[in-house]
Amino acid sequence: MTTPTMNEVLDTLQQLPTISAVVQKVIASFDDPNLDAHTLARKIAQDQGLVTKVLRVANSAFYGLPRQVGSIQEAVVVLGFANVRTLVIAAGLVGAFPAARESALFDRKKFWHDSARIALCARLLAKQLKQNQEIAFTAGLLSGVGQIVLDVCLPKEFGRVLQQAGAGSLIEVEQTLLGFDHATIGAEVAKRWNFPAAIQHAIRFHYAPVQEPFEPISAIVSVAAQLVQGLDSGAAPDELPQHLPETVTNRLGLDWDAIMTCLEALDEMSAAAGMLTET
Repeated sequence: MTTPTMNEVLDTLQQLPTISAVVQKVIASFDDPNLDAHTLARKIAQDQGLVTKVLRVANSAFYGLPRQVGSIQEAVVVLGFANVRTLVIAAGLVGAFPAARESALFDRKKFWHDSARIALCARLLAKQLKQNQEIAFTAGLLSGVGQIVLDVCLPKEFGRVLQQAGAGSLIEVEQTLLGFDHATIGAEVAKRWNFPAAIQHAIRFHYAPVQEPFEPISAIVSVAAQLVQGLDSGAAPDELPQHLPETVTNRLGLDWDAIMTCLEALDEMSAAAGMLTET
């Protein structure tokens, strides 16, 4: 049986779960310079499932608020709409893709947990580098979204990819077996979901972030992913910076202190990631 082309896979995207209207409005608000945050907060408040997840994370140790917040409107006042918006997008996107059956090779729960850690790490790095933290978070969360697309639309073919990839390069095996990779298809899906161009670029190029013109958010997501993967492989935090590509860290102007500041928050990041990915 012939493996479908990327265009044929894209033609089957109706198989993907529908993103809620509230989350779609929140995504669209990225490009709205006249955003009325309080009006949008009222719309978010209509989705009680999203509200519960957002408040759970907002009241966690990650934010360290002096008091509990009890509503989306209050969270907007205390945290700012940028933080609330990223939490809504995270909760909405994770909730749209239920965990696959236990026998599946692709562990969606682990995938989203790792993606949330990358997102949180990317946001911290963006703060250190004075880049857009909200865009960095969302780009980090969606950096591997093409894997979800392949798992939904090509489960058998993607299963073979996972079997052959092992601890090696997933991208290379995908290109060999499928003729395209999850970064390319993920970027196309993000385009169809009307995400900002910077997020599309990060999804497409976070595996090879030194492109021209250089996009800092893509490079930030790349560094965040490598830090998370390095820790998962058992490396000590103080060993990680020396393994990052100098071409990327130099272009970003990212120094040891900034990286270590991010790594010091890993425990709280992992706890927040767990709450974000609970279903």
